[in-house]
Amino acid sequence: MHSTDQRCGVLAIGNLIVDKTHHISCYPAESFLAVISGSSSSPGGGAVNVLFDLARVDPQLPLCIAGTVGDDEDGRLIRSEFKARAIDATRIVSVPDKPTSFTHVMISETNATRTFFHSHGANSRINLEFVRALAAPARIVHLAYLLLLEGLDVADAKYGSAGAHALAVLQAKGFRTSLDLVSDGDPDRYRRFIAPALPYTDYLIINDIEAANLTGSASATANGGVDWDAAFSQAHRLLGMGVGELVAIHFPQGAVAVTRSGQTCGQGSYTVPKAQVVSALGAGDAFCAGMLYGLHEGYNLPMCIKLGCALAHYNLFAASAIDGAAPLSELLALIDANASIAFAASQGGVH
Repeated sequence: MHSTDQRCGVLAIGNLIVDKTHHISCYPAESFLAVISGSSSSPGGGAVNVLFDLARVDPQLPLCIAGTVGDDEDGRLIRSEFKARAIDATRIVSVPDKPTSFTHVMISETNATRTFFHSHGANSRINLEFVRALAAPARIVHLAYLLLLEGLDVADAKYGSAGAHALAVLQAKGFRTSLDLVSDGDPDRYRRFIAPALPYTDYLIINDIEAANLTGSASATANGGVDWDAAFSQAHRLLGMGVGELVAIHFPQGAVAVTRSGQTCGQGSYTVPKAQVVSALGAGDAFCAGMLYGLHEGYNLPMCIKLGCALAHYNLFAASAIDGAAPLSELLALIDANASIAFAASQGGVH
């Protein structure tokens, strides 16, 4: 089901990364050793993960990617993976003097914790001029991730940050704007580079750590459980900081969402036995993809958040950030099978 509006589909802009994933016996203390039991490489980054998940959910949804890669083997890998999924990659630009960005992802076999070592590489060339030059017939443009895009994470005299300016440009082009962040540990960077961008963001879809840093409050999951009231409070505060239409905050135990029109919705995660969890890498991006699909297709808020949780659920069964995605039929079957479960946040209802 796709609207007959002139605009249709999703354009993602942002980090094009090759994730070099290593399963390690444990995360060692500095100067000590851990054993690597297996390694793999796959495209990653918020823009990649969201589009690859959407391509699996609905192969008929028009998708396109914009970003920068190096003229190297990793860049060719990224292009080939987009081609294999019939995603329009004509807006990927190769830069001759920077390598394709990569991240070494260390997954501990003791608790599935992920640790990241990142190289910005060619992604640093995504800047305001790059965004200004873009054109696409998509309805939604998803920018991921701010705080990991050096060319946009800088001050701007008019808009406060270049990321804010870029989102304003995209709104002026007729897109609905969606924003995701990387979980940076410096709260001041959220104030300088993200807060100015919120008034030019229609859909803000972030995790509990990012929501806490943006609002200057404690994480809603700080004590191991979930303070659902705190999560809803943070979402409402982010609307008050300027987000146009919707704020969604996700965390391992579920998610909350609030809208400018006054709807609020909470949804618990679909249970996965710990022994069956392969990796949580990309689970947040999977949630984001499910939310964006629901928003694009005009589903109500409870269904949007359930689609996000369902896609994140399937993500947990794969080692990479992109191999666990399921088609829409399987997502709907999971949602239907769990329709009677009393989730912690008011049964996932709107209130």
